[in-house]
Amino acid sequence: MKIYTRKGVIAYDEKFHRGINIIRGNNSSGKSTITHFMFYVLGGAFNDWVKEAKKCSYVIAEVELNGATLTLKREINLNNFGKANKTEGMFIYWGEIEQAEKETEGWQKFNFNTTDSKKSFSNVLFENLDLPIVKGDNNITFHQILRLLYLDQDSPTNSLFYYEEFDTTLTRETTADLLLGVYRQELYDKKQRKVEADKELEDTKREIKVIKRFIQNPYDLIPSNLTQRISAKEKEINEIENEIIELKNEEKKVRFTKKTKLDFEKLNEENIVQRTKVKNAEQQIKNYYYEIEDTEYFIQALQNKLKALNKSILTRDLLGNFPIQNCPECLSPIEPIEDASVCKLCKTDIDDSFGITQARKIEQEIDFQIRESKNLIGIKRRQLVELLAELESDKLKLFHLQQKVNSSINDVKTVRQERLDQLYTDKGFIEGEIIQLRTLYENAEIYQSLIKLQSDLEQEIEALKYSIEQITEEQEKLKIEIKNVIEKEGIYLLNNDLKRQEDFYEAKEFHIDFRNNMAYISDKDAKYSASSSFYLKISARYSIFLASIGIDRMRYPRFIFCDNMEDKGIEKIRAENFQKILVEEAEKFNSENYQMIYTTSFIPDELNIDKYTVGDFYTEQNPSLKNV
Repeated sequence: MKIYTRKGVIAYDEKFHRGINIIRGNNSSGKSTITHFMFYVLGGAFNDWVKEAKKCSYVIAEVELNGATLTLKREINLNNFGKANKTEGMFIYWGEIEQAEKETEGWQKFNFNTTDSKKSFSNVLFENLDLPIVKGDNNITFHQILRLLYLDQDSPTNSLFYYEEFDTTLTRETTADLLLGVYRQELYDKKQRKVEADKELEDTKREIKVIKRFIQNPYDLIPSNLTQRISAKEKEINEIENEIIELKNEEKKVRFTKKTKLDFEKLNEENIVQRTKVKNAEQQIKNYYYEIEDTEYFIQALQNKLKALNKSILTRDLLGNFPIQNCPECLSPIEPIEDASVCKLCKTDIDDSFGITQARKIEQEIDFQIRESKNLIGIKRRQLVELLAELESDKLKLFHLQQKVNSSINDVKTVRQERLDQLYTDKGFIEGEIIQLRTLYENAEIYQSLIKLQSDLEQEIEALKYSIEQITEEQEKLKIEIKNVIEKEGIYLLNNDLKRQEDFYEAKEFHIDFRNNMAYISDKDAKYSASSSFYLKISARYSIFLASIGIDRMRYPRFIFCDNMEDKGIEKIRAENFQKILVEEAEKFNSENYQMIYTTSFIPDELNIDKYTVGDFYTEQNPSLKNV
């Protein structure tokens, strides 16, 4: 991690190692400031900077996410009141920090919040860590993840999470389930769908009730019955029109007036224009269907490419661990080499992360193309709906025009007879009845579709209830298994505390209540001294971390950083004892698989060695931030 001043000078530059990293120094030497920068560069929402930190322009850090090396950078921009923006965006470079600082190209900027058209940096970090992105109202950002990875001094002792003013039980519970490995997007989606389906069912029942209130005759709600009645009325109109034509043909002399001929010509021209418009609209709709289909094929191809890319990462990882005993050319045995970073065959340096890093970068680009294509399909579909609606309207207009043309051909101006007048009157009356019947038919169609929708929704809701119960039961079983391991680690840390708190060294149980943001032994209301409350809190947080190293299905990132091991007045000997038992417990696991960072003013002599420490021992004369 490197920090630069506003003059472009390096204020901090340290390389951390896998396993245990201890930042040590006196009080007021800037240890907390380093953890604040660490929290910020990883995506935390933080702006409570000390005056020395405000003289810095940006922080940059190289991180490894599932084998891919990324470089992250966040700027510190102050407003006119000297306050920084806690939701500043993040620049991401797919590669090592050394190369990233040389290049101006290759960086991508992501905002704090997600939009419909662009990912946030939380989305990118979640995807590269294989963490499911929580959808819906309860938006979980990477800041929420860091609230269980970072132990700071400013949060209240009784707050298990990093303190946040506007916090909800749902956010804490979802974040915990996510990191414990029990969160399933499928369950959330089904719960969301059930809420929507319940509302849709209520709305459907309400619409059915309204239709039945206005149409009380049950036969008027059967479309087939109305179709027969409309057909009968149309047959009556045909008979009337035939009789009108016969009466007109009986006339001895047929006289076409100039006006009639002009009326026919005008109607015919309108009819031709409208028919051409309908034809063009139909062709345009066909083109839209073809374009949507082509885009869907393109998205499918991209998704297949994305799957192939993920498989190639797994294949590279598998083949990278496959031992080669003999030369593939001459089949002679290959002499073993101690240095794992050098190729057994050609003796050149190996960079395992480069291929994975490039693959992750390509993965982001393909995902962006898929998003853009899906947005394009959405636009095309909305336009298609509008075109279809216009087409129906144009077809109806064409139908009426054609009727007028047909009528103008047969309707020859003659002396009006009473019989003709009566026939026209009867025809108009029947046409009015047909309009009413068609309105009833539309309502009947809507009613029958609502009845079917009600049945479908009721069946879907029953299926969702069953599925939710099954997934919840499985999730609870898994949560209990994981919490048992966390409890075991917590009891170990409490039992090995100095004899300061009887409840601790005699503890037989240990509980973490994520929903209510607390940890306790057996009594939720038990009160302890400030130092013992602090000890209980850090025991809880480190027990989660230690459990994650041993449980593969936990999604906790195997990374934790803590500011000040001797907070809240805990005595020196007690703080040193906790560090020793914590390091002893952590070293039961392979140090290549985790990273633990903490600050302290009281470091035990046996831990004050290069294997564990990072940087100098900071003092007021030699603070952590230089050149400020």
